[in-house]
Amino acid sequence: MTRRARRRRKAAVPPWLIWGAAGVVVLAAVALAVLPMRATRPGPPTAGGREVVITMGGFSPAHIVEAAGKPFSLTIINPDSSFHTDGGGWHQFGSDSLKLDVRIAPHSRETITLGPLPPGRYEFYCDICCGGKTSPSMQGILEITG
Repeated sequence: MTRRARRRRKAAVPPWLIWGAAGVVVLAAVALAVLPMRATRPGPPTAGGREVVITMGGFSPAHIVEAAGKPFSLTIINPDSSFHTDGGGWHQFGSDSLKLDVRIAPHSRETITLGPLPPGRYEFYCDICCGGKTSPSMQGILEITG
C-alpha cells in the first residue's frame, strides 16, 4: 500500500460514526412526529359548542350544520407545531361573507361565538398555508338551516 493510499484510508469516516449520526437523526424525527401528536388530543367540547380541528390536511369537519336564529360557538383547534414550514404552524378560520379572520397559533385553540345567522351556506377557509383558500382541503362550509 502506498503512502497516499494509507492517508486516504485514515481520512475515511468510521462506520460507527455514520450509524450513530443516522440514529440521532432518526430519533429526532420520531420525537418531532410524536410530540405534536400528544398535543392533538382535543379536550372536552365547549359547552353548547362544536370543535373544528384545522391541520395542514384541512378542516375536520369541513361541513358544519347549525340551526338558524340562535347563537352558537365554534372552538377551532390547531394541533400543528411551529415546525410546519408553510405558515409557521399558524392557521386561519376566515370567512369573507361572515367578515371573520381568526388566526390560531400552533398547539392552541380559539373559541368564537357566531349568530344568530340567517339560513344559508357560508364558506370558510385557511389562507395562511397549504395552498391557501384556493386549495380544496383548506375550505369548508358552514350551513345554517331553519
